[in-house]
Amino acid sequence: MKFNLYEFIGVMIGDGCLMDYPHLRAYRVEITGNVVEERNYYEKISIFLQKEFNLTPKVFERSYKDGSKGLKLIVNNKKFVYFLKNEYGFTNNKTYTVEIPNHLMTWEKSKHVLRGIFETDGCLYFSKSKVTTNKPTYPRLEITTVSIKLANQIIKILKENGFSVQNHKNRSSTVIYLSGTEMLQKWITEIGFSSEKNWSKYLLWKKLGYYIPRITLPERLSLLEGECSQIIPEII
Repeated sequence: MKFNLYEFIGVMIGDGCLMDYPHLRAYRVEITGNVVEERNYYEKISIFLQKEFNLTPKVFERSYKDGSKGLKLIVNNKKFVYFLKNEYGFTNNKTYTVEIPNHLMTWEKSKHVLRGIFETDGCLYFSKSKVTTNKPTYPRLEITTVSIKLANQIIKILKENGFSVQNHKNRSSTVIYLSGTEMLQKWITEIGFSSEKNWSKYLLWKKLGYYIPRITLPERLSLLEGECSQIIPEII
């Protein structure tokens, strides 16, 4: 599925930050991610913003005091900041109040928004099956958010479109999840993944019949021996 504006809105809902400080003449859109797992996806976002909005995003690594590194995408553009504020309701402090705009709640639009949210705030993982094997074979998709309104919207959208969705509270967060092969296949067919990070996890699971925990994207691509390059470009 081609990256589009609705998926970008999902990315902003998940990992985006909007800065609007007129007194400092600071107008910025910033997205933060994982250096190893998400570089390909951030380059895709950058290309989209260049083509669709004639922007010049910067994608770079940032080092932190504890020695860790993060990936940043930054756009300094007042017009774009106010476009996101006025059309989609983004604010400087969105963490606990962010929601999907009402005009994007139809399935034709919200499925793309959900894909963007999942690529940033979601996780595909596999747990061990006690019935058949002790290897991680059982798939689960998770989205975690501290925004109660957003959690309710995601649950509503998924339920209305035939997904068997569950949720539970984890301290101040809501964890929304889909379990099992049937739900994973339904997600792929109707919503899809948009990054090498998640496609490589899925393809490795399909190839081996189980997943190998705690391996990086380069390691997954190596084990797939080019299978991702044959499939992913057709989708992203």
